[in-house]
This record gives sequence, structure tokens and C-alpha cells, in this order.
Amino acid sequence: MPLSALHRASTASVTSLAVVVGLLTAAPWSTANAAASTDGLAPAPAGRVVSVGGGAEVALTPLGDTGATSLAALPGPDGVTPGLVVATNKTATTVQTTDAASTPTVIEGHAAPLAASAADTVPLHFSAVGRDGRAAQAYITVFDLEHGAAWTRQLVTDPDPGNECSEATFARTTCVLVPPGEYSVMAFVTTLPAEKPTIGSSRTFQNISLVGEPETTVSGARTIAFDARDARQLAISTPGRSTKVPPQGAMLIGYDRTAADGSAVHLDMRPAYLLDQHFYLQPTPQVSIGTFQARTRVRLEAPDIALSAPTAPALHPEYVDRIWFSDVASDFPVVNGRSGLPVVDVGHATAADLAGQQLHGALALVTHSAGMSIAEQSNNAAAHGAGVVVIRNDGAGDISDPGGTGVKLQVPTIRLNREEGLALSHLPKGAMVTVEGEQASPYVYDLYLKVKDRIPENPNYVAIPGQLATQVRQVYGQPTLPSTFSEAAYPWQPGDSFVVSTTFPFAAGPRTRAEYRIPDPDTAWSYAVFAPEAPYNAMFPKAPVLPMSLSMPGRQAYSDREQDQLPFGRAPITAAPNPARPVQRSGDQLRVAVDGFTDADGNHGTEYTHPSGVRTHLEIRADGTLVGETDNLPSGTVRLPGGESRVSISFTADNPQAWNQLSTHTATAWSFPSTTTAGGAAETQPLLLPDYDVGVDLHSRVRADRQGRVAFDLRLRRPDGVPSTPGGEPSIDASYDDGATWRPAAVTHGTDGWRVELPAGSGLVSLRLHAEDTGGSVVDQTIVRAFDVVH
Repeated sequence: MPLSALHRASTASVTSLAVVVGLLTAAPWSTANAAASTDGLAPAPAGRVVSVGGGAEVALTPLGDTGATSLAALPGPDGVTPGLVVATNKTATTVQTTDAASTPTVIEGHAAPLAASAADTVPLHFSAVGRDGRAAQAYITVFDLEHGAAWTRQLVTDPDPGNECSEATFARTTCVLVPPGEYSVMAFVTTLPAEKPTIGSSRTFQNISLVGEPETTVSGARTIAFDARDARQLAISTPGRSTKVPPQGAMLIGYDRTAADGSAVHLDMRPAYLLDQHFYLQPTPQVSIGTFQARTRVRLEAPDIALSAPTAPALHPEYVDRIWFSDVASDFPVVNGRSGLPVVDVGHATAADLAGQQLHGALALVTHSAGMSIAEQSNNAAAHGAGVVVIRNDGAGDISDPGGTGVKLQVPTIRLNREEGLALSHLPKGAMVTVEGEQASPYVYDLYLKVKDRIPENPNYVAIPGQLATQVRQVYGQPTLPSTFSEAAYPWQPGDSFVVSTTFPFAAGPRTRAEYRIPDPDTAWSYAVFAPEAPYNAMFPKAPVLPMSLSMPGRQAYSDREQDQLPFGRAPITAAPNPARPVQRSGDQLRVAVDGFTDADGNHGTEYTHPSGVRTHLEIRADGTLVGETDNLPSGTVRLPGGESRVSISFTADNPQAWNQLSTHTATAWSFPSTTTAGGAAETQPLLLPDYDVGVDLHSRVRADRQGRVAFDLRLRRPDGVPSTPGGEPSIDASYDDGATWRPAAVTHGTDGWRVELPAGSGLVSLRLHAEDTGGSVVDQTIVRAFDVVH
């Protein structure tokens, strides 16, 4: 990463090392997706769930044939999804959750064998202090800088009995026995909310600090104290833009350490939720043995909520944690716009406190009470007309415990600490509070930060859009139905076999947004959009939904000041082979993977039979004889007859879900000549692939010209790496009554393919295509409700 891309108040250089990271969506874990294929079609590899102790589980899902695997913590019995701690070394990748009872569990490779006991081992004793000065929980890694051995210690309330000081690679104790030598001794110290015990299991942390010594000599018994108060806040400024870290926007804090022999350990902590949304890093001297790199990933957006009032100090409002009060972001009420509201102090918002109160057009100031849930207090005030509720803490620190779940909030509900809440209660009579909210930020800074050799004294950064890579994201939706979305961006580092990110709501429906990232050849990004929005809880049961999950093909590293247009969900959406797993023949084995959700820009996702009503069918024939079919996951392998044959692959999908208005029925059939490959070599098959380029707006509509005409470009191609052959003129028919009647479209030569002019009509138009080339490849495709034609 060139320093010109991100100015930093330090002279330390910036570089990249391989790390282990991971996350994905819930779709691969549905019953339909896990079902076995039938009638000759061998299914694709399924994912697996791994227990990591204490009742915690993680899900691993293969990502096609890329060799990559997604990694996600699964919700616990209470429905809450914990954070992750991921570590990798020369023999294994281990993962545990941030639940105190979870233990490092091997998910790839094998655990390193215990070395023979050294007679001269010495004890290292540990203690940890949080940023609030209390004893704290810590995840400690001791790494031998000569031989690459590693030990993990977790400071918790329930240490392992009889294992207080041992050579075990992992233990819940305050001590480890190691041979004398040079070591890295680093810890993630988690400060818990003031109202919580100092050490314990919690989804919600106040903040996280990376502290310790990346290089130190151990020659005898020592006590190492990890004090989070010695760490400095990671600060990022964005000149010209007002920004803040949104909920869950502090996504990653981690480090990489290599030993003299090249052995390495990579540690990541990914919190579930931070109250103050900050990371802290302790400054360190420069290392002289091996390499050291600290990494953070932080997302910044326009402030989602702001409060200001005359005579009041600067206020730092945050919404209460939405996971306790909703399943999807659109069910969580937020402020959108700017208004001035009078403040009415309603005490604890009990029935007695609210008796006779008229709160219409007012901000209700409520004092948090341990005897009432936040939902009860807020909804009581809302029932008396309050438009916004501010809950001020009645004790030290920030409110972390909602005091109950399973009840939706009726109005935007904001938390303040005790001091700021008191300032609001002491405003002059008649004073107004300015309430300003941004439902959907028009810009996002997604910054993956790396510092090499040492952590600087002041980890302060300045992010200037003109010196960052810029992506303009365009997310398309339905013509007349409301559309909701979620999104995730995945930063891949060299050598990664897992990918992880946080899924965020993409609020305010179809829209365009600017995104800024650090130019870095060692960070390659991929991206996914989910429609409708992904649920993060299951407190309010709804009918099952199969989302359309669209992932960009491949990965992209961004160069200095690069600017890109990145559309997602542009119509028409239909079936195509998975670009990561093209249809290939090896000897007489044919591998097939069809993605029923493929948009006009090649973003893709799997569509399969699902309890929501989605029905799919994949069928494969050789010279007219059925060799494989499935109604489940449209992916697997079949055996073809030896020698030459004509192979056909047909895929149909019906998507009648309530959120969906387009591509309600698609049917695609590819046929092509195929023959046994020499020596079993894998050869991509010559499917003929249509690419539609329709000038739809963000609601998938095309406005006809004054003569009522709509025209678009069509290109016909073969997969990458397959020689192209000339094609004849395709035929396209159009229907404005869902395929009951069809009329031919006019097809002429275009600049890069064909120009299609539809017959006059309006409304949701369906398309029917037939095309073939001189090499014998044929495609027939029907898309019912491809896009909307308006006048």
C-alpha cells in the first residue's frame, strides 16, 4: 500500500502478509441445499459444522472449486452470534468463538505435536487489565521466534483445574512453561461494559486492545502484565466528509508474526459487537527477528444519528443494539432527516411517570431502569406520542443489557451515557434538541490497514478520497415492489483459504453509493449482495425465504486512484454456468454447476428448490439419453458415454416468492458436441452463453422512446479459454402477457454482437431466445418477466 493512498502520522512502513480470515451466508445450510442429488448426478461437496467447545459451533462451506472455504460463527442457544478468534500456523488453522467456554479447534491441517519436555523450562505468568482499570479477559499467544512453536492462554473466571502452569499448547490459566529464548508475547484484551463482571462471556464488548511485546527475551520466571490502558486508539479522519464507525464497523484486529526459521502465526479477532466501536493498539519497538505486522479493518459511514442542543456538551448518541429488537434492519426504526424536538423528561417511563403526559412531537428522555426492559420503556413513551426516545444510563458507562428481547421498538431509540443524558435533562425551558439521522450513507470507507515491523506511537490515519481507490456501487431492485438488501465485502490476502466479513444492511432500497478502499496489490476484494435483506436473528418467525445471493466473479485488487463502476442485480437475471466452476469434462466425467441467479454483469448465486416455493430442475442428457438430474442443488458430476456424443444441459427455475417480481420463470437449455478427453485432462465445454445489455434504471425499468420502442444489445460468447466460432443470427421473441403470446423482435448486427428491438408494448416483458454457432453449440433461453417497459 503506497503511503500516498493513506497518510499516517507515523514513519512506519506498510506491507502485507498472508492471513487467515472467514464468513458467509446462511443459504448453504438449508435443508434443500444439503439434500443429496439423485439419478446419476453426484452432488457437489457439502459444508460442515464444527463444534468448538462450550456449545459454540462454526460453519465451513467450500466456495466452488476455488480451494477457498467460508467460515462463520453460528448463533448459540440464545440466538446470539458470538465473535471469532482465528489463528493459523505452519501446521493448522484453529478457530474459537469469543464465548469464554470455546476452545481453539483445528479446522484445517493438524495440531502440532507436543515437543519433548525441556528440563529448563521457565514459567511465564500473566495478568490483564482492561481500559477501565479492571481485571480483564485476554486471549494470549506466546510464539517462539526461533522454532515457531506457539502456546495459547485464555484468562477467564474458570481456569482449568490442575493445569495452572504447564507446557500445554492451550489452557485457561494464567501461566505457561516455555524454554528460555526469544518470544513474541501478544494478547487481545477485551474490556467488558461497566455494568458487566470484569471477566466473563459476552457478545458485547466495550472495546478491544492489542497489547504486548512482539519481541522479548525470556531467560527466567517472569510476570507479563497486559494493560489495555497502554494502548492508543486507532483514529481515522476523513477530510471533507463527516463519518463515524457504524455498529459492527470495527470488523478486525489482528497481527502476523514470523520466526527466524520462517514459521509464522497469524491471529485475528473479529468482535460481534463493540459499544464504543474502537480498536486500541499498544505502541511497540521495531522487531529485529523475523517480521511483524498489525492489521485492522474499519468501516466508516455518514453518521447514522446525531444530537445537539444549546448549552449541552458534545453528545455521542448511538442507537440501541438492533439485534435485540428486530430480525432484519428494515424492522428497526431509525431517524431519517433533520428536526428540532422539545425534550420531555419522563423518568423511567412507567405508567405513573407517563400519566397525563402528551409527548406528540417531543423527544422523550428516559432513565434506564434495571427493573424494566428498554423495549418496555421505549414503547411506553411511544404509546404517549413520543417520536424519538433517548435512554440515558443510570450508572457508569454505556448501556449494554436491553433487559429483555422479543419485542419490537415502535420509534427510534437512542442510548446516551449518564453524563450526557443529564445534560439533556438540564436544558433551559423551551430549548430544542436537533435530531439528525442518515438512513443510508451515500459513501462508505472500507479500510484494511496494515503496519509493518512495529505499532507506531500514534496510530492516526487520514483517508483522502482522491488518493484511494473508488468504486461506485449500483444495486438494482424490483420495478414496483419494495426491495431490501444486505451486503458483504471480502478482503483476501495472499495465501488465504478462508474468507470472512460482516454482513451489513444496504439500506434505502435500490441506489448508488461511493466506496473507498486502500490501493493495495496484496488485498484482493470480492463482494456479495443479498436480496431480500439477510436476517440476523429469528425472534419474529416469518415464512421461509430463498434470498438471491449475488457474488462478483473472481477477486479484484485496486490500484492507486482507480475508479470502477460495480453494478449488482441488473436485469435480466437468468441461469448461467458458475464462472468459478465452468462445465468441464475430464475423461468421461462431466462436471456441471449452474447458477440460477446470474445478473447482466456476471454476478452470480445459486438457486435451488426451497420451502419458500422456489422450484428448480437440472437435467443432463447425452444423445437424448438421461444421464443425470436433480431438483436440489444444481451442481455435481455425471458419467458420459465414451467417445463422441451430443450433450444437453437444461435448467428450469420458478421463483414465486413475495419479494420477487422478475425472472419468475426461467428455462435454459444448452447443447454442444463433446468427446472423451485425452488422458483425463479437464476441458471446458463449448456452451453458448448469451449476455444481455439492457439500459434498465435502478428499479429494473426501461423507458420506451417516443415511438414506443425499446432496444438493447446482445452478445453471444463461449466460456473463457474456449475458441470462439462464428454464430448465425439469433432469434428473439417478446411477450407482454407472461408468455401466453409471443411476437418476434427485430435483430440486426451491432457494434459487438447484435442489436435487438422489441415489438411495441408495455409492462413486464418476457424474452425467448434461440441461438447457435457454426461449432454446433446451441442455446435456448426463456425469461418470464425479464424487466419492465414503461412509457
